[in-house]
Amino acid sequence: MRMTSLRKPLQLLSIPSNAKNAIVAFSSSSLSHEELNKINLLLPRLCLSDHLTTAIQLTTTALLTNPPPNSLSLSILTHSLASQPDMTLPMSLLTRLLRTPHSHRHLAPIATTLAASYFKMGKPKEALKVFKWMVRPGSPFKLDDKVCGVLVKGFCRNAMVVEALKVLRAMAAANVAPCGGLKMVVCRGLLKEAKIREAVELNGALDRVRDGDGDEGLNKKLLEVLDRIIENWME
Repeated sequence: MRMTSLRKPLQLLSIPSNAKNAIVAFSSSSLSHEELNKINLLLPRLCLSDHLTTAIQLTTTALLTNPPPNSLSLSILTHSLASQPDMTLPMSLLTRLLRTPHSHRHLAPIATTLAASYFKMGKPKEALKVFKWMVRPGSPFKLDDKVCGVLVKGFCRNAMVVEALKVLRAMAAANVAPCGGLKMVVCRGLLKEAKIREAVELNGALDRVRDGDGDEGLNKKLLEVLDRIIENWME
């Protein structure tokens, strides 16, 4: 299988007039520090000149080389994608990563920063669509406390407490224990919605899971509590 490359520094910087020519054939070896720096210089220019499709292609190609964590600065890309009037390009990036097993480990940080960008821009419904994409059937996405923290806090800030509960439910189903901070955020959100009994019940269930040292029975009871609260809320 042939891949595309980032090996020609002059080509990398010759945008926007020939931005698409910035991606040229290369071997499967890792990118050098210099090449990663050049990509990090190029991505903002592509985004600012509205070459987002090329920026997505460049990003996914670079990730194929399995670069070190945080070696690519993708915050401006996710910010630019979140600024779009629809989710066509953001979902294009996530789908490209999904279809490339070598890139799966980058899904969580990219999806997290994308969701965070949506919340910062006052677009919680778009962040919800990212969450639904993460947990759809057959997804290789693995929830962790970082991405769930961004989602829970973002939904509660936007008075979308039932969506925050759904994130907690997904965490419990994946055996990801919510930290004490998330418990406080969600229970405070329930109290703001005058769901006092639900807040007390959820607080107790979360405390029992925390103190239960991995007891599957307690986790099952937490799922039952969350299902009941969500179902009653949706009626």
